[in-house]
Amino acid sequence: MSVLDRKELEESPLADLHAIAAEVGVEGYRRLRRAELIAAILGETGGAEAAPVVEDEGEDTAAAAARTRPRRARRAGRARAGAPGGAEVEDVSEEAGEAAPEGVSEEEEREEGEVRTGTLDILPNGSGFMRADPFAHSRDDVYVSPAQIRRCELRAGDEITGPVRPPRRAERYPSLIRVDAVNGGPSEPPAERPRFEDLTPVFPTERLPAPASLDAAPFGKGSRVAIAGEPGSGVTSILRELAKKLSRVAGIEAFVVLAGVRPEEVTEWRRESGLRVAGGGYDAAGEQQTQAAEMALELAKRAVERGGDAVLLVDALDVLPAAVARRVFGSARKAEEGGSLTVIAAVGDAREPLRVATTRIVLESPASARARRPKLAPASGTTRADLLS
Repeated sequence: MSVLDRKELEESPLADLHAIAAEVGVEGYRRLRRAELIAAILGETGGAEAAPVVEDEGEDTAAAAARTRPRRARRAGRARAGAPGGAEVEDVSEEAGEAAPEGVSEEEEREEGEVRTGTLDILPNGSGFMRADPFAHSRDDVYVSPAQIRRCELRAGDEITGPVRPPRRAERYPSLIRVDAVNGGPSEPPAERPRFEDLTPVFPTERLPAPASLDAAPFGKGSRVAIAGEPGSGVTSILRELAKKLSRVAGIEAFVVLAGVRPEEVTEWRRESGLRVAGGGYDAAGEQQTQAAEMALELAKRAVERGGDAVLLVDALDVLPAAVARRVFGSARKAEEGGSLTVIAAVGDAREPLRVATTRIVLESPASARARRPKLAPASGTTRADLLS
């Protein structure tokens, strides 16, 4: 048994309130204001401040509600029969894809519009959005209900496809009717899907291309590469050289994550790197850069779970919040089961990344450099370089 209380309802999105109202048989719930809707939900479940809702894990919420509350289902059915067009009360909630046994409602069938594909971004409350651009939010984003995410066992960074309906009154975003495909395959969860956190990390064995100036500090698929140096020592130049080389390597999914760089450098990265660029410059909001870094990490993890190779180039790691920076940099690994995530990051003044890196690229200061090109300091090196081939 789980309990719905007023505080939880007040913090829930309107679409979720509509879903709950449909399940408990609130008549005409779409015409109610938020406060009236919450009061009606509590009233329909006994008039108390908290109401029990039966929820069987792995089972459609609407189906469970229909079985455990047959009286309300019959009452809702009678209301539909007498309502013009059958649109006042629906058989299914806005948790599209969580259909009752009869299938989607007639109203949703009429409203079903274009089929869209996007990247799933999951919010802390369990709901999500299908983003047209995974690194930017827009009014074209599509709401995805918690029930759809649970039913299809979706993860942030998954590419999902499905029909969309326009927003209704008091809704800001269109909603996903159902999930038709996940990462190009069926929407039904696979019997076994690897989880990134459960993969076994081992030292890299397959070397990645790099400029000749980095021969003393080689790295490979799955390396955790920290690049350190004073301003003007050539950290960004090395990152750009690596980006150009990696963009020409077949089979690698690579992203550039920018945080706190000069706005002009953002433009140059987008025009010259040949890779997908997330984040922004020094003038961008910190939250925006954090969200971009986390989404890039999720996309990379999904690639590794599929057995692929991903690379994140980060400029600069020390600008991100400490917890996010640790999560991004610490995720680099070669998986024993297959796949790899390489993180190559400018670390600024941060010392911890140098300690946990498998490859340390430390550049001499501009005053001591004998040439214009970046030069490695003696502190550079690679852990278990003997394994790289």
